[in-house]
Amino acid sequence: MKTYVSVVLAVFVVILSACSSTATPVQEVATEEVSPTQASVSNSQKFYPLATETGNADIDVVLSAVASRESQELINLFGYTTTACKTVNALGGPPPCREGEAEGTMVEVLPFLGSEGSYFWKDEVDNFSGLNVIGLYAVYHVPATVFSDANYPAGDYAIAYIGEDNLPEVVLQIADGKIVRIDYIFGYPEYNNFLTQDITDFILEPLK
Repeated sequence: MKTYVSVVLAVFVVILSACSSTATPVQEVATEEVSPTQASVSNSQKFYPLATETGNADIDVVLSAVASRESQELINLFGYTTTACKTVNALGGPPPCREGEAEGTMVEVLPFLGSEGSYFWKDEVDNFSGLNVIGLYAVYHVPATVFSDANYPAGDYAIAYIGEDNLPEVVLQIADGKIVRIDYIFGYPEYNNFLTQDITDFILEPLK
């Protein structure tokens, strides 16, 4: 009886093996290199690949640095603002003096603008970890209506990037191939509408 069961099991295993060897193989998905103009789509949010280029050297050098995922490449493109620190800091005001700095000390900073204004000091730049973005949303000429002052200068061009939540998250203000300000977007779930209110001179329009 044991011998019979063993034979049956052996035959069953052979049959399974034969079926496995003749089964239709899983189709391999061919990988295709994304061209700079090919759009990606994620959760109904359309955006351009990070490798996109515009043909404008001042813009493309920044696009390339972001696409490289190397924070040092971005750091090399920071265009710092030299300004005097103040002991009392207000929203949109000059950078606060740090410990040991007297009021009026000239400092080199990269301004950040979001729900509040802040700065990144040049001598602390090694702490910058890069941008956590997944795609390119739009590139445009900065309109005159964008907030700008001596402490928070606007660029000539702006590059809007998509964050991991598939919404526009960060805008790099560019002047002469340098990043002069970084804007973080808060409260604009319909950012396309926000853009079209004032921005009419697109270099790369948001995808519909």
